[in-house]
Amino acid sequence: MKCAVVAALLAVTLPAAAVERIRVRAAQLATDDIKVQQLDAQLSIDSASRGTLTVNTGAVQLPASLAAQVEKQAGAIRGIALQCRDVRIRVPDFACPALRATLRTARWPDLSLNARVALNTENLALSARGDGPLIAGVTPQFDVSGTAANWRASLNLPAMQITAWLPLLRPWLALPADITVSGSTTLAVSATGHGSDISTEAQLTLRDGAFQNAAYTWIGEKLALTARIKAQLREPLAFDVQLAGEHGQSLTGPVLLDLDKNPLQFALRGTATTQALRIEALDSRQKDLAQITGTADIALSPFAITTAQIEAKEIRFPAAYASYMQLALATTPFNQLVTRGSATGQLRIASNLPVALAFSVNDLAFSDAAQKLDVSGVNAELHWAIGNADAERASWLNWESARGWGIAGAKSRLDFTTHDRDFRLLQPARLPLFDGALRINTLSVQKLGQPDMSGDFDAVIEPISMAAVAKALDWPEFAGTLSGRIPGVTYRNQELSLQGDVEAQMFDGRVTASNLRVRDPLGDWPKLHADIAARNLDLDLITHTFEFGSITGRLDADVAGLETFGVSPVAFDLSLRTPPKDRSRHRISQRAVENLSMIGGGTGGALQTGLLRFFEQFGYSRLGLGCRLRNDVCQLSGIEPAADGFYIMKGSGIPKLDIVGHNQRVDWLTFTAQVRDALANPQGIKVGGP
Repeated sequence: MKCAVVAALLAVTLPAAAVERIRVRAAQLATDDIKVQQLDAQLSIDSASRGTLTVNTGAVQLPASLAAQVEKQAGAIRGIALQCRDVRIRVPDFACPALRATLRTARWPDLSLNARVALNTENLALSARGDGPLIAGVTPQFDVSGTAANWRASLNLPAMQITAWLPLLRPWLALPADITVSGSTTLAVSATGHGSDISTEAQLTLRDGAFQNAAYTWIGEKLALTARIKAQLREPLAFDVQLAGEHGQSLTGPVLLDLDKNPLQFALRGTATTQALRIEALDSRQKDLAQITGTADIALSPFAITTAQIEAKEIRFPAAYASYMQLALATTPFNQLVTRGSATGQLRIASNLPVALAFSVNDLAFSDAAQKLDVSGVNAELHWAIGNADAERASWLNWESARGWGIAGAKSRLDFTTHDRDFRLLQPARLPLFDGALRINTLSVQKLGQPDMSGDFDAVIEPISMAAVAKALDWPEFAGTLSGRIPGVTYRNQELSLQGDVEAQMFDGRVTASNLRVRDPLGDWPKLHADIAARNLDLDLITHTFEFGSITGRLDADVAGLETFGVSPVAFDLSLRTPPKDRSRHRISQRAVENLSMIGGGTGGALQTGLLRFFEQFGYSRLGLGCRLRNDVCQLSGIEPAADGFYIMKGSGIPKLDIVGHNQRVDWLTFTAQVRDALANPQGIKVGGP
């Protein structure tokens, strides 16, 4: 081909009078790699050194390695048209100050450019500078120079809307249909070639960028980004990406990034083939937020992370809470925390699964005045691994103080291990609560999250004042202490079981829970089974605590065969009664009489007569009330049958007052409503005559 070009150029050096036009036609012009069909070249000679050159071709076949990529996007090249006016020829130099070239493809509209071109026919050194073709409504400028062995090229696109890029990028990148984007972009690309080594560099800027999806879970606004990309076009392709995020905000799912407060510097270096991506170095830094580094090997077809190592060298609060956590916690009580502290972490991935994690927390504190929540001095080291990925290592967690929702704790520490799906406490832990503590002797979980998950728990409750517990839970304040041993809790076959009894000292008596088990405790509708027994409770403390009216004496209580579905009881046998050997003073106030009558659906005898209203208290020998709950119906009973019902209380002394219940079957919801009314509406009770 070089000889044909030189021959044509030499021909025009003949006197103009001898030759006015030279035309060359060829059915095919071929080199080792390129074939041109239907070549038609014509040179009109204006003078001895000037003329107009016109070249038209048919189909052009490129080298196989390049043809597949070009035809995939643009289709086959159907032809090339060149027109060069005012051709200047000074052998071996060829110059075209006004070249117009048009490329015709099977898929794209005709692409035309204008340029100044100079060619040395001896070494085929080319220099071209111009503009075009028109891309998305704007005209790029280009500059090319050099030989086939050593060359350089550049392309600059002026500002254009990002929406104009979308049709061009669609073959490589397709956005979800419900995402809209906007913003102004500029692009500058340069490339150099030295033999088979080709290097490219591009800079892309985005200003006033925005994006949004239909669900409003992906939102960006006022984004200002600059990306610099370098690549070595070889096998494998080597790349180096630098991204700077200077302004704007973005929301992607639960992650909210504020680039004005936490500007981004992101770097990525690696290699790529059609089958795999290797990330040799990743470094992401956001001011006052986080620095993350990593490496990875990724398979592309199908996509899978073969191996990866990610390290969060610094995660800083409060920015980390605002960016990564606050939206995820929006529906929880932890959505308005004030935080400080830092954290670090390392994650290792193999075969598309996490296999090892190390995470540390340094002097973390979080609080919320509205929730009366304040936790400070949190430090931790967590080590986790799967299978043989890493040896089992000890982990620990401690905090200096903790207070929230009325619950107060003090300095505590947990030492434990986590491996695979197993958790195990390494040594007993004492967790201060109020004026007592929970001392955990055993805590272990196996196969966490699996259908065959199991676990064990053993602890001792050091005496805790019930007054503090009641205040924290917004219960009526009452005296007593909560203490006892939780001898062994196991979880097997989706059932949580208590191996012994739980005891608590309260109301100057003892409460014992036994046969405790919960079926499907982690499900939507857990089922509780238990037996509860209370002995020798002080009725005076109980009735004054719950504003029931005054009753003195002692009380035994049993809830046998308790079954619940969710949080609602579905079956039990309840018995409240005076202990058989109780020798304490038995007195009951008018208000308590009315409340017992209301709960039991009974009558207080002659209490409503004018005579008894002058008595503030009455004596009784014993009292009791039972409820057998089945199928949402409570079968009521008392201490013994009466002529037309059952005795709730047998009076003693003068005046003697009995309380008799008449409704032996009552709807459970009605019964609970009567209890609530008795406790919550004492002013609605009338004692005495009209």
